[in-house]
This record gives sequence, C-alpha cells and structure tokens, in this order.
Amino acid sequence: MFKQEKNGLVELIPVLFPNKLVHKDVADALQQDVLKGCSIHSAGSISPLNLIPEGRSETLGVKADPITDEYVIKMVDYGGGYQ
Repeated sequence: MFKQEKNGLVELIPVLFPNKLVHKDVADALQQDVLKGCSIHSAGSISPLNLIPEGRSETLGVKADPITDEYVIKMVDYGGGYQ
C-alpha cells in the first residue's frame, strides 16, 4: 500500500501482485515513475478468498495494516482503468 500526500490530503493506493514478485522490487519500480513521490504505507499478503491483509514484507521491513488495508482494497474500483 502506497501513501500519496497532496495539498494536505492523504490517498492510500493499493497494489496487488502475485507472490512470485518481491515487495521491494515492485515498490522500487513503481516509485521510479508511476508512483513517484509516494511513500510505503504498509505491506504484507492477502488471502484471495477474503482479501484480508496480514503479515509483513521482509524486504521492505513493513507490516500490513489489516483494518485500513482491507477497507482500501475493497473500496477501489479495479475495473475503471488508469486515470
């Protein structure tokens, strides 16, 4: 989960990807361009059955924020395309 702050407002941006990828590699790649200026809010894994975040990312040294992450993940419109 990335955090973007603009004009005093905070937006959390979830990025879901398969276990084959490494958290740090994904974060580094996205922060170079698409999510430039964003910080890491949380990281971990999710169950594909209920989308509940848990655990932590060893490569980022960050843990999941289960309550906030679950809410943000479930509220995002994944079919809307890139804006």
